Amino acid sequence: MAKSYEELMGALGRAVFFRPERQRVRDLLSREAHPQLLVDGDEHPLFDVSLNGVSFLSQDSAESWAAGRELEVTLFLHGREAFRGRGRVARVEPGPRKGVRIGVALVGGFLDLPEILHQDEEGQLETDLRAGPEFWRERIPQPLQESVGRAVHFLHFYRQVLDRNEARYRARGARAGDPIASLADRALAELREPWAEIQRSASRAAVECLGDRQVLLASKRLTETLVTPVLSVCPLVERAYTKPLGYAGDYKVMQYYYNNALEGDSVFARVFHKLGVEHPLSAGVRTRKDYVVRLMEDEHLRYLDRAEASPAFRVASLGCGPAREVSDFIARRRGWPGHVAWTLIDQEDEALSIAYNDSHRQLQATGADGSLQCLHLSFVQIMRDPSLLPIESGQHFIFATGLFDYLGEAVAQVLVRTLFDQLAPGGLVVLGNALGPNDHFWSPEFILDWTMLYRTRDEMLRLAKRLPESAEVSVEIEPGNAYYFLMVRKH
Repeated sequence: MAKSYEELMGALGRAVFFRPERQRVRDLLSREAHPQLLVDGDEHPLFDVSLNGVSFLSQDSAESWAAGRELEVTLFLHGREAFRGRGRVARVEPGPRKGVRIGVALVGGFLDLPEILHQDEEGQLETDLRAGPEFWRERIPQPLQESVGRAVHFLHFYRQVLDRNEARYRARGARAGDPIASLADRALAELREPWAEIQRSASRAAVECLGDRQVLLASKRLTETLVTPVLSVCPLVERAYTKPLGYAGDYKVMQYYYNNALEGDSVFARVFHKLGVEHPLSAGVRTRKDYVVRLMEDEHLRYLDRAEASPAFRVASLGCGPAREVSDFIARRRGWPGHVAWTLIDQEDEALSIAYNDSHRQLQATGADGSLQCLHLSFVQIMRDPSLLPIESGQHFIFATGLFDYLGEAVAQVLVRTLFDQLAPGGLVVLGNALGPNDHFWSPEFILDWTMLYRTRDEMLRLAKRLPESAEVSVEIEPGNAYYFLMVRKH
């Protein structure tokens, strides 16, 4: 039912002051836009834009950018001027890796973002019409071209085979019953290993692309042009590639992983959807979930053995998604002495709704003594200022299974320290990250346009750089061998 005007809620506190949303350039513009920002004639990397300002990165000292200093700002897209105006330095803050980030408020003008997007799209169209596919193909290493060609042939061949035989069974009066279900099972058994080997081979060939941005973009475009459309009938691929919530690994994709089922409108779609949720990173979501549940159980028993004065075992999950770890913990334990209090944080309210309902249903079914607090918070806010994280101190167990796949090292280090500071003495933080190097990154990166930061063991350890010497730090691999976990205990 629609709400009346009087029922509509505005914002509270500082949020009542409207501020145009800033958007990261990499999220707003196409890969081919090649944005160039000239500030007083000197080029600087453009970081984000909004209706009334821009920010850029500089290796100059912060003192070089005095607040209030007026600047001439010119933005080029596809080699053409898209905006020219004047601005004033509004803020100076540390850059994401090094140097400083300069925020500029435009003076006497604004960035027409819809027009900027239109210019970007027109630039893409002009380049595509003029250059054609050979512009991209000639940049792609031959081994990857061969791997993509092999994948395309494989997919088209089996789509024809499965579609033809599904139609044959239906023509004989078969419903979605034994013959058609058997066809899917037979196909899975035969195609599982050949498709896995094609993906491994493509991943090996794709390593050569990672050191050159133009080669990487060309190789991704080839894959997205030839492979992705064939697989788009699979629910997993369609959801992860189109990103209706703005990113690939949303709660619905996580549910596909957890369901681990044949889903789709045809045998071909169901088979390759199932192969997608069996991918090492997909299967790793399930094994890392079980791993975290066991850790939570161990920490709870440890808490009970210490007979602490704290009235509750306190757990926080950052980027919780559907929070299957919590509902599974309740279902497995079914009851315990004392109280368990969970704080679940995510940027999607639908994910929080699922997390709350599933976990609350388990609490009701088991009669276990637990409570759930769900917090809706943008990860952009967290990445800009980890100190805004609304987790109360005194937590006994804090976990984040997927968030760190997307955080640069500097931001991740600050967030690790922030989480550590919220622990009770003896408490544990566990932070997952996709393992690298690996032989399966081609599918997410090239087919789904799903970019993650794969970290080595040493890179995981570097995330603890800001912690005090008293912190007990280690790195473990979950049983699926797809994700590292940084383990930090507070003493």
